[in-house]
Amino acid sequence: MKKLFLNLFVLGVFAFSSCGDSEKEEKGSSASEIKVSEINSACGCVEAWNLVLKEGVEKLEGKKKSELSPEENDAFKEKTKHLKDKFEEIYKHCDKKFPGLKIEELKDCAAVEEYKNLLNQSR
Repeated sequence: MKKLFLNLFVLGVFAFSSCGDSEKEEKGSSASEIKVSEINSACGCVEAWNLVLKEGVEKLEGKKKSELSPEENDAFKEKTKHLKDKFEEIYKHCDKKFPGLKIEELKDCAAVEEYKNLLNQSR
């Protein structure tokens, strides 16, 4: 399970990360505003990851990660490092609070579908 989240994290962060001045999510928050210690449900973990990933998808400006040149990819990684760090912080919190969490098993969490869609938008 940990490998799944780490793989999704690496893909997600590098593919979806953005600078800190991105537009606010419809919920009125951005990745930088996530208070990880206040995440108190498994679905909340997925919702927090979605905020991080959505900012990155926006920064890809319609491109896929695989379409970036090596130079663009390096620049992208550099400018999105803070999102990678935030994603890792969320992952560590959720892994500790909800050991063995499996996204695909969250039946009553609408954020799961958004998470899958965000992953697919970047590949």
